[in-house]
Amino acid sequence: MSHITLRKPSFILISSLLLVTAFSAISLISYYVANSSLNQHIKTNTLPLTSDTIYSEVQRDLLQPVLVSSLMAHDTFVHDWIEDGELHPRQMQRYLTSIQTRYNAFTAFFVSEKTAIYYHSSGILKQVSESDPTDKWYFTSRKTPTEFDINLDQDTADSSTTTLFVNHKVNDAQGRFLGIIGVGLSSQRIKELIEVYQNRYGRQVYFIDRQGNVTLQGSQFSGADTIQKVAGLRDIAPLILSTPSGSYSYSNGDRKYLIKTRFVPELNWYLIVEHTQHSESKITATLWANLAISLVVILIVLLLQHFTLGGYQRRLEFMANTDPLTGTASRHAFESTYVQILSFADRHQNPVSTILVDIDHFKVFNDTHGHLLGDKVLTLVATILTDSLRKSDTICRWGGDEFFIVLPDCNQENARLVAEKMRLQIEESLLMVDDLRLGVTASFGIAEYIGQESATELFNRTDKALYRAKSRSRNQVEGASSNAPETA
Repeated sequence: MSHITLRKPSFILISSLLLVTAFSAISLISYYVANSSLNQHIKTNTLPLTSDTIYSEVQRDLLQPVLVSSLMAHDTFVHDWIEDGELHPRQMQRYLTSIQTRYNAFTAFFVSEKTAIYYHSSGILKQVSESDPTDKWYFTSRKTPTEFDINLDQDTADSSTTTLFVNHKVNDAQGRFLGIIGVGLSSQRIKELIEVYQNRYGRQVYFIDRQGNVTLQGSQFSGADTIQKVAGLRDIAPLILSTPSGSYSYSNGDRKYLIKTRFVPELNWYLIVEHTQHSESKITATLWANLAISLVVILIVLLLQHFTLGGYQRRLEFMANTDPLTGTASRHAFESTYVQILSFADRHQNPVSTILVDIDHFKVFNDTHGHLLGDKVLTLVATILTDSLRKSDTICRWGGDEFFIVLPDCNQENARLVAEKMRLQIEESLLMVDDLRLGVTASFGIAEYIGQESATELFNRTDKALYRAKSRSRNQVEGASSNAPETA
């Protein structure tokens, strides 16, 4: 990432000035000896206060999504919509979207017991199944004796995001179970809270589950993934996991630690606040002043890094995932989506078709009129192809003058209609060059996915269909054979 650093010298300058200022201020602080009972004060006062403050903040953040989920579960619209047979999914989608917007929730959802459909603010995501490990949460929540429960899981609509879900049961007037509804709270919010208090109080803060596994921690966390693996801490682990709240101390090597534990029932986790004791019995006020200034500087630097590097990371991801000339997906970003679409089709027995497009005589355009015109041809064709697709379809620039398209829920017959529409629009388009009107045409190969076929095999069949189209005078659509691919 050195090229990014070089392009942002001001960031380095600001960071350096802050560090120099901090260390200069530290050297000017006068001395005096602190009270010898500092560690005891931390154990009996400061550490519990920090733990209580963090606990209150977590409860505050969880209170609103719990109340919102309860409101949704008792909303007459939800009950009426279910009793009417779930005839209009768009109504539920709009309802979930309004809840998500009104209460600034990270996500909103409803899973129907009758149809097993997972409704989301972005639309219908799937049908839950007991055989699908990702749907285990629903069947677990359904069996809980309480009205709601909270779990940490990947967001079904965005697998890259970990979310705290508030799952609230929906029951009718007779007490019949109708489904589970609720909202999600980004786990990043709690992680940010952990970071703030770690920097403010100089403590290590993290959460563990009932088995002692670390579930949430800050970026500076230096411990093991379970408390049973930490020397000294493993000896008191059974006591921690069997007591709602407590204060403990343990030794690990030449270091001694004070910890405050508290069970958070909303999460079914334990909050751990850990303080490292200093080997010296007397700590000067200078050290505390130094620590305070350093923490402020570190916090500022971390915030700068977060916003600055985060912005560049998003730009880099966009550049990596998008073809800069045509605006279509890059081949690298497309390949994982391609495989996911085929896997989804296998699970749900849905048709999937592919289209491979090649611009006819593209090399002639480049050699005769130059690369600038070639770029205009690519942009024109990409625009026509993209405008002809649905939101669920995916297109990428596969090669120099080739585009690969995946059409979920589309058989080969319908794919042919789409390809023919594209072909005609390209054929009817004109480019003006030096008062000359130049026509553009393209050849199309199409194929329909055969169950258990690999992504490579499907592409090869599509490519062969394109080859036939190019061999037969170009500017036409050719379909692949429906025979299953040969196996070794």
